[in-house]
Amino acid sequence: MAEPIRLAASNDGEPQRLPRNVEAEAAFLGALLIDNRILEDVSIKLTPDHFFEPLHGRIYEQILKLVDRNMLVTPVTLKPLFEADETMKELGGPAYLVKMTADGSGLIGARDFAQQIYDLALLRELVSVGRGLVEGALDTSEAVDPKAQIENAESALYKVAEGDGETGSMKSFLAASTEAIKNVEKALNSGGHLSGVTTGLDSINSKCGGLHNSDLIILAGRPGMGKTSLATNIAFNAAQRWLRDREDGIDEAKSVGAKTAFFSLEMSADQLATRILAEQSGISSESLRMGKISRDDFRELSRASRELQELPLYIDDTPALTIAALRTRARRLQRKHGIGLIVVDY
Repeated sequence: MAEPIRLAASNDGEPQRLPRNVEAEAAFLGALLIDNRILEDVSIKLTPDHFFEPLHGRIYEQILKLVDRNMLVTPVTLKPLFEADETMKELGGPAYLVKMTADGSGLIGARDFAQQIYDLALLRELVSVGRGLVEGALDTSEAVDPKAQIENAESALYKVAEGDGETGSMKSFLAASTEAIKNVEKALNSGGHLSGVTTGLDSINSKCGGLHNSDLIILAGRPGMGKTSLATNIAFNAAQRWLRDREDGIDEAKSVGAKTAFFSLEMSADQLATRILAEQSGISSESLRMGKISRDDFRELSRASRELQELPLYIDDTPALTIAALRTRARRLQRKHGIGLIVVDY
């Protein structure tokens, strides 16, 4: 039986308790050197940076380069590339490559080894984010800005989580066509020929079939043309339809409404709420602002307010909001409430 591969972690200054499995890395690389086709079976996006042992990362990087050139990768073809590698010399030179292939157990569990390497890399990244957060919070030598630190921490955490989502964007035609059929079914069942989120405006829905995931829609017009009013109506209609579909017992995945986030950099939240209440109560915004309403109007306004208190419409009216802060807040809303539509009025 081959002698097990043993490597001391060579990450300078890294605590020995960091999550890692150097043996799994060696077994996976050994399997790759025996059968290059294993790379085709690994569905996750494994990169050299995911390896805890830097030498393993360098070996994997060279394997990827040679495979990309349609070359056969074996200990023999890799040998010239590592003859001058100091870490490799400490382990007996290029013979270390042969030692990795001596135990063929990696061939059986190559996919599991790859997944474990990836998962442990995510955990190490999480440790790094946590360490940076603690160090930043304890450092008061410069101007202290807790909110900026929180936003940076959320952004860093999201990047770690986002990495887990990048496990392969390749889809079979079966998967793609299944998704397409779901959209067609959604449009058929909506009654309004909608495959996306409703704008609440039939003329717009008939042109584009609603608002779809990954769409970026720019609403352009000259000043005073009603861009904010239209955007507010669309945001309200989408949120109201989601609420109505939920009350009707329609599955959330089949709803043509959406929980909505509205970032208003030009108008305050209460002004936007006043616009919505004015439309729903049939009272002009000007009358509401000036208080020129009757008792009956006020009762109608209160009724509209009660009906809309569960509306999944989240308004952020922070002025001079940066792109980074907006992105962080949008991700936070998505994590907490599962929003499906974002409107930015600026």
